[in-house]
Amino acid sequence: MAKIKETLISKNFLSLALLFILSALFYLSLVSKLGYTHDDWYLMYAAKVKGISIFHTIFSEDRPLRAFVMMPAYLLFGENPLYYNLASYIFRLLGGISFLWALRLVWVKEKLPTLLMALLFLVYPGFLSHPNGVDYLSHQVALAFAPMSIAFSLKAVLTTNKWYRTLFYSLSVFLGSVYLGLMEYYIGIESLRFLLIFVILWRMEGSWLQKIWRTIWQSLPFLLASFPFLYWRLFLFESERGATDTGKQLSGFLSNPLQNLLHWGKNLAEDFTKVLFGAWTIPLSQFYKIYPTVLSGMNILFLALVLWGIYALFFAKKKGDIWQREALFVGVISLFICQIPVVLVNRQISFPIYSRYTLPGSLGAVMIIVALVYSIRLKYLKETVFVLLLLISGLTHHANAAKFAAETESMNDYWWQVSWRVPHFGERTTLVVNYPRVNTEEDYFIWGPANQIYYPEGTSEKVVQPGVYAVVLNEDAIEKIKSRERQEYSNRRGIETYPNYRNILILTQPTLNSCVQVIDGFQPEYSEWEVERIKSVGDYSEVEHILTEETSHVPPEIVFGPEPAHDWCYIYQKATLARQRGDWNLVYALDTEASQKGSAPKDSIEWMPFLQASAIMGDSVRLEEIAPSMMANPFITQQVCQILTGMELSPEMGKLSEDLFCLAK
Repeated sequence: MAKIKETLISKNFLSLALLFILSALFYLSLVSKLGYTHDDWYLMYAAKVKGISIFHTIFSEDRPLRAFVMMPAYLLFGENPLYYNLASYIFRLLGGISFLWALRLVWVKEKLPTLLMALLFLVYPGFLSHPNGVDYLSHQVALAFAPMSIAFSLKAVLTTNKWYRTLFYSLSVFLGSVYLGLMEYYIGIESLRFLLIFVILWRMEGSWLQKIWRTIWQSLPFLLASFPFLYWRLFLFESERGATDTGKQLSGFLSNPLQNLLHWGKNLAEDFTKVLFGAWTIPLSQFYKIYPTVLSGMNILFLALVLWGIYALFFAKKKGDIWQREALFVGVISLFICQIPVVLVNRQISFPIYSRYTLPGSLGAVMIIVALVYSIRLKYLKETVFVLLLLISGLTHHANAAKFAAETESMNDYWWQVSWRVPHFGERTTLVVNYPRVNTEEDYFIWGPANQIYYPEGTSEKVVQPGVYAVVLNEDAIEKIKSRERQEYSNRRGIETYPNYRNILILTQPTLNSCVQVIDGFQPEYSEWEVERIKSVGDYSEVEHILTEETSHVPPEIVFGPEPAHDWCYIYQKATLARQRGDWNLVYALDTEASQKGSAPKDSIEWMPFLQASAIMGDSVRLEEIAPSMMANPFITQQVCQILTGMELSPEMGKLSEDLFCLAK
């Protein structure tokens, strides 16, 4: 007996070790290079300005319980993104371990299949926001508590000791209430709880009516825990977000029930397929640019696996197939039900933007996959499929983390350059920004980092009010800038901003090889790679919002990383700042420093301040040295001609400039 117990402990330890080692390899290889991203910017800025109590305000409009995750997290981790990402991983691992525990309470003897289900759930490649550690910490906490709650409920059903049963019921109900309070759209996971209880009780003697009644009776405490949440969510809580406002969603459905039912049915079928198979093919194809024929081949293999599994499990029954049919039954129903809440609020899975909606259904999806793969009788083929799935997951997670790490590096470099160029922004400046790598989805992608540097304490004692604002340069914003519209008021989760389309300053980095460039509407300079939307509003950019005589602000290293090397872009930023101040001697000296270091731009428009300084200082030799780099592109040459001929130069330098750049046209 002691030997059996020792063997079980050893096997359980090995299972946990495997979950930890593989998940750490998949998730932690680049964790130190991940910084703030997406909604992290406004969350962390608000906490910096008003402290942890602001989280109550931020989450009051949709998920109030999230404040109780973020408040202790901020107290423990402060502004350090590394700790949030590590905590996110720990809860992800805890969720995998809890899922393994729950599965082994149902299928006691199936050690390897349950381990594979837990492992595939833990490294599931469909969720692509894992590196977004601050904002998605609550999602990971909820995803850890959900299977843990289910495991405790199964323990309560299986135990005969009434005190233990009461304890397990209480823990299950508590954890269930917490995870639903954090993420209401996870409610479909409750179906997994009842289905697993049903599988356990179905094995007992009795008629099918007795078994169903027994399942309902045993599940009643958990139903009682879910109903108060549902009542509060549906009838008492007033959400300000359309996606989480059940009243708005219901009124939308009633406006055209038949059309909405058909639409929901189509979306449900698509989401079911994406969670089950698309997670293993679509993100991988996005990262590695897999040819459509290869992707189609992978989908055909998945379809073949499904068809073979159905045949093997239901039409060619063999001894030992029972657990597979049970897992397939539970997985299919659970996955289907888990996607219903997502579809009902008119959201749909889209990689990578809305990949989070795969999370609740992923529990059922991995059960289906393992059951189907186990229908393959050839041992080596079966093992090959599992290795392939893990390989796909590993490649997907690495590429995803590398993408986030590259965006972090690019964002940090961008704002360090801005700090070299801009000592201080005037209060209420509205920034328009073009990032070379990060897609600007929301205005706080801009004002978040800007205010971390220039207005870290905010500008209001009552509310979170940044010192500078921002607009996302879409078609609507372009029209408002050209129409010179006045300021707008925005209150997003208790953060007040007043973007003003008459008060803009444009910062742009056309390519990764370019430096950050400030557009002066009075005399704009555009890179040959500048995007059209920036050029369309460049004339409206006002450099007077840069307070050149103020003390320079240094980006906090904990947010933006260490200061980059003082290479070409540092010299360029200091030169353009000196040019704005009218200090041509310093610009000329910086050009000499760059020459001595062998530094030169990869974007030829960045020669402009040094070209101007050479012209003003009367250095015809240097002017002619720089000229070939500026004359290679007619678009750049034309700008040089306009700028130099508009300057007060000596007759000799004026003629030389005209001969080099204007007659060359």
